[in-house]
Formats: sequence, structure tokens, C-alpha cells
Amino acid sequence: MRNFNLGLIREAYEKGQNITQLLRNEGSEVNTLDAIELAYDLQAGSYARGALDDVSQFLRRTEEMGEILSAHISFLDVIIDCGTGELTTLSGVSRCFPNNVKLLAFDLSLSRLNAGLRFASRAMRNDLLSGLNVFAASIDRIPLPDESVDVVTTSHALEPNFGRELELLTEMLRISRNKLVLFEPSYEDNTDEGRERMQRLGYVRDLPKYIGLAGGRLVEKFALQNCVNPLNPTYCYVVEKNKVHPKADISDTYFKCPVTGEVLQNRQGYLWSKSGGYAYPLINGIPLLRGKDAILMCHE
Repeated sequence: MRNFNLGLIREAYEKGQNITQLLRNEGSEVNTLDAIELAYDLQAGSYARGALDDVSQFLRRTEEMGEILSAHISFLDVIIDCGTGELTTLSGVSRCFPNNVKLLAFDLSLSRLNAGLRFASRAMRNDLLSGLNVFAASIDRIPLPDESVDVVTTSHALEPNFGRELELLTEMLRISRNKLVLFEPSYEDNTDEGRERMQRLGYVRDLPKYIGLAGGRLVEKFALQNCVNPLNPTYCYVVEKNKVHPKADISDTYFKCPVTGEVLQNRQGYLWSKSGGYAYPLINGIPLLRGKDAILMCHE
């Protein structure tokens, strides 16, 4: 990560400045991964507080999303929430899921995952919480094998990644056996004011085009009724793989090194691949599986 002056950035955040916009290179519309991680890490806990401050709105929104998502989930499916943030949306939508599914979730920010696990401990269904697998990772390098999960979902996780749409969609399609169900903004369907805001904040655009280029097939796209910000309305994108793979056993979902692709073995306090030569630590029981977390270790 770049050597940011965290003191000055905290002051800017407390004054209400947009951190990704503040840290963006002059003249660029692209948010760097470092800037995205820092911006969200600083606001860790705010989404959980927002859900608790307006429970009725949180329940309406997640019930709508949960009913949509559950229509694409089957018995014994493995579901992954990419860019899960504070697990607020996943905790809410999972109330609609069938029994005997397996949940995975990751985010770029460790602080958000820490806050999210505290929220999920109160808000998520106990049967799903007990098997929840949470880890820190980046959407451009998901540390899972090809076709290892059934359904991939996001909730405004692609949003700040203008310029990386094709890369991220390709990676999510790689790990999916079946489909993506994405809840993201739509630049094309937004108002003039909303599009100007999306441009200013470096938000994604042209998702239908990039879905096709990534090898997916957009079978549905529609607006959600419950929207937090009218300038940033949520749309559902249902994407099928051109070739659907057969369901595999839940035990077939395992971690791979995001640098080398080698299978990681679970050791006490870290994950390691001898052939890959890298180890990855755990903090609060959460594996850190971002490329920058790799620690050179050729021998135990």
C-alpha cells in the first residue's frame, strides 16, 4: 500500500470528504485498489450502524434482494459474496436462503470484516453463521479454484471499480459453476445528475457490455424497488455462464495462493503452500489472502 498520511486522511474523512476522490491521481477517473481499501477501512462500522439506525429500511431492502437471489439458489449450493463489506447485506438476504447451503464472503478491508462478523453474530441465521467462511481478498485475484462455487453475488462491490469492469467480471465468472447475481448501479439507466456523480466518483459503467466480453450471458436486468440513494439506484444483473459446470461437493472449495495459484494448506495460525513458497497469516481467525499479504516462506 502507498505511504498515505493516515492522520490527514482521517481528518478529511471526518470532514465528509470522499476519500477515493481525494486520493485519485489528478485527471484520472480510476480509483486505485489502495484508495478503495483505505476509504472503506476508515468507515468500517458505519454500514452496520446504518442498518441498526433504520431497521425497517434495512429489512425491506434485504428482503427484496434475498427473494431475488434465493430464486437462483438450490439445495447444497455454495454461494460467495464478493466485496461483502460489513456482512450487512449478506446477513439480511441469507434469511431467504434454503437450508444446507454454504456461504463464503470476502472483502478487501480487514476492519470491515471484523465489524461484519460482529454484526453477523446478531443478524445472520445461526445455521448459516456456523458454517460461514470469511477471508480478506481482492476481486481481481479471488483465491479459489475454477468453478468452485455455484452462485457469485455482489452488492455495490463492483461500484468503485471503473476501468476494471472486464477484469473483475472475468474473475468472478472463473470461480462460478453456474451464474452471477449482481446488485450494482446502472450508469446507462441513471439520471443526468446520477451519471455525473458516478463519473466523479469513479463508478463502473457499461456492465452489460463487459459481461458479454467476459464470457457471460446477461439474462435479466431490472431495477430494485428499495433504493438507499436515488442518485445511485440498484439494478439486478443475472448472468449465466456460457457453459454451466456440474455441482461439486462443498469440500471441493478450498483456498489457493493468489500469487502462484498453488493449493494452500491450513497450518496453525497461517495458510501455506510449500510448492508455491508463500504463507498467509490469520488475524482474528480471518485468513489474509490478498497478494500483498504473501510472506515468502519456502520451508517450515
